[in-house]
Amino acid sequence: MTTERLGPNSSALLGDMARIAMEAGTLAKGALRRFSAGEMVHKKPRDFQTEADVAVEAFIVGELKRLHPDHGIWGEEQVGNTETEAGAPRFLIDPIDGTTNFAWGIPHFGIVISREVGGVIDKGVVYDCMQDELFSAEAGQGAWLNGRPIRATGNSDPVNAVVGAGLPVPGQVKSVPVETYHHALRRLMDTTSGVRRLGSAALSLAYVSCGRLDGFFEDGLSPLDYGASVLIVREAGGIVTGFNGSPIPESGAILAGGAAIHPWLVEGFRY
Repeated sequence: MTTERLGPNSSALLGDMARIAMEAGTLAKGALRRFSAGEMVHKKPRDFQTEADVAVEAFIVGELKRLHPDHGIWGEEQVGNTETEAGAPRFLIDPIDGTTNFAWGIPHFGIVISREVGGVIDKGVVYDCMQDELFSAEAGQGAWLNGRPIRATGNSDPVNAVVGAGLPVPGQVKSVPVETYHHALRRLMDTTSGVRRLGSAALSLAYVSCGRLDGFFEDGLSPLDYGASVLIVREAGGIVTGFNGSPIPESGAILAGGAAIHPWLVEGFRY
């Protein structure tokens, strides 16, 4: 039962989102393989779309519109996007977060559905279909992994930390000078127990929420990627900001971590 994979006080709407994400994950898992360059749409350099991205999003959109026709839709692949009045509820969808992984047949990607009201994400699910792991949260209800409560790490020691980071493609870093970003990366490599580039921002943030990663940062992300996961991290007691510790900017700079280590991560961008 889907409800057993969520928190005990989860809403029916979150249950719908979770069920749809899990069913969409079955579609994505069945389509996983190495795609050739000719089989992919190159939306822009190093930004790919496969037929599975479109099919999975179409399924999610169809189910959400059927069950919640009063909500707008904003999807990564623009399948069935609908406009809503300012402040009206809408769903944000990234059907396969980690498309490069997926397109190369690497089994690490997430299905992401967020619900936004008045510009604020109040419900979200991230589903890893390869591991059958469902991360979920609702505002004020805590964070959950397959029905178990999760917490971000309390570790404050960088030497004993493993931190996730995006290794940016050309043009991705917009929030700080590229040299500043590279300095923050080098600081991780010189100090921590390891740096991980997992290829899915949504899952990397979800890993922060349950302590598998002590922190994570990447630039140039979209609310479609991080909306649900940011909520999950915060509900798990973690902190998510921009690189300078301020609110997340429009440029999509994300820096997340447990409350104890987050200030140390911010210091890495003061260069």
